Amino acid sequence: MPPHVLIVDDEPALNELFVIGLNKYGFKTEGVLGGQECLELLNTEYRPDLILLDMMMEPMDGWETLNRLKRIQDVKNIPVIMQTGKNLTYREAEQYSYCIEDYVMKPITPKRCIDHITNALDKVQKIEEIILQGLRAGYPEEKIRRLATIYRIIYVARKLQSILEERYGHHNPAEESETYGPEDYAKFLLKLQQEYDDLQKDINFTLFGTNPKNM
Repeated sequence: MPPHVLIVDDEPALNELFVIGLNKYGFKTEGVLGGQECLELLNTEYRPDLILLDMMMEPMDGWETLNRLKRIQDVKNIPVIMQTGKNLTYREAEQYSYCIEDYVMKPITPKRCIDHITNALDKVQKIEEIILQGLRAGYPEEKIRRLATIYRIIYVARKLQSILEERYGHHNPAEESETYGPEDYAKFLLKLQQEYDDLQKDINFTLFGTNPKNM
């Protein structure tokens, strides 16, 4: 069965482009024109495998839409790829790391988006398989799931760091009033990595073949 992808973009032409384009490449897609339509659809029995969510929408932007759907119990674990033409800041990168699987800069074509979608779905499946392996081996579920969560956050956070460094080097792209920059983000990553290392050592769980700090 092909993966189901929900396209959330308030620009009708772009929405239609991605619906038609991804269908052409073997995905099953549904398109909605904004955050409210997205939430209304997800409040039915419809459950996509992944959500491709535009950031710059009105009146409900992508960030608000994301926050709301993450509060829906049966929906919150659906992987989300954020799509935007807006420049990313280090503070936003920290916030997004907790709740998305990837961040795609516009303009981008449906064809170029395929790898992002496929990689996100493969990563989610792999993590779930590793969790099941750990549970079958008798490791404590709460700690296994926390370890997997931190792994995912670090993975996304490092990808966002690469986007920021590629675009801005080691300078802070934010306004002068924004004091959160590269050094703060590095501390955020270090704290996550330390928690990951400590938890992995605590439960002696080594089924993750790749340490996120080496990605």
